[in-house]
Amino acid sequence: MRTHHYHWFDLARMREEPTDSPIRNTPLWYNIFDGRAEGLATGMEEMMMHAGLFDDRPLGREMVWILLAQRAARALGGLYQHANIMTHEEAARFASEWTPRDFLPWAGGTIQNEQHFYLRQPTYGESYVIGKIEVEKLLAEYARKRPDDFTLYQFMDDLNGAGMIPVSLINWELNGDESEIRSMIRQ
Repeated sequence: MRTHHYHWFDLARMREEPTDSPIRNTPLWYNIFDGRAEGLATGMEEMMMHAGLFDDRPLGREMVWILLAQRAARALGGLYQHANIMTHEEAARFASEWTPRDFLPWAGGTIQNEQHFYLRQPTYGESYVIGKIEVEKLLAEYARKRPDDFTLYQFMDDLNGAGMIPVSLINWELNGDESEIRSMIRQ
């Protein structure tokens, strides 16, 4: 979970090194940046695993995959609740059943609270997995556009410098890709 705690860097940066933009450095009324926050924190787990952080800890590597499976199961349970396909209890049981090694037991309070939270805040549960994919796409496009001078250090600097805004807006700012913004406007 230490790698997922990239959140603490985000919070410290917002407090100690806020962006120059008065719009981006003011707390929002609604967390529209869930995909950025949870996606990057979830993605950081896998990035650090692939960078070798867990090479001496096979169980650490396994935990990264189990946590990703658990987040996907919780997200699906949340979607099913919002679609009125499952009740809260059914969604919690679904997430528990699809999490490997019984690491999210039905009888535990964690799954009950999380499924209730996802019911109250639509898209939050999905933001872990979808946000991770968005950040990975952002990183890939960033690297593709800079074939001769790409560094992960500069990417992270630019990503963090953009502030806590939706990944689609960061993609527009860093890569000049406004396609996601345009598609939202058309809807």
